Amino acid sequence: MPQSTINGCFFYKANHAQQLMEDKTAQPIRVEAVKDIQLTAQQFRHFSANLLRDMPFITANRDLTGYDKGVTHCLLVTTSRNRDGILVDCQGFNYARYSAYVPDKHGLDLRDVPVDHYDLKPRQPRSQQDR
Repeated sequence: MPQSTINGCFFYKANHAQQLMEDKTAQPIRVEAVKDIQLTAQQFRHFSANLLRDMPFITANRDLTGYDKGVTHCLLVTTSRNRDGILVDCQGFNYARYSAYVPDKHGLDLRDVPVDHYDLKPRQPRSQQDR
């Protein structure tokens, strides 16, 4: 998978995405987005405000992340409409153990990165009259 170098830093156990944006110690870091997790705007706001909570999309992908040979393998959590996102290296846990804010996800090389769409609205059961 393609690697990217971005200016930023990973925070250990940040509580809220606002903490990720306030840091002034950005430096070049090498990352590899192993999966693009697409949430709804409401889901993303909830996740951003609760980074230390267990999240099902992190649980399902927790074995894909980690740090190896100077590269952080992480999930990109975003929405289809936002330019920004949050990189997550959960280190085998069910929450965002290490997280970094990405102001523009287009700065990441996302070629061939699989996308999980959690932003799809659940289907409504059809009524008897619709059948």
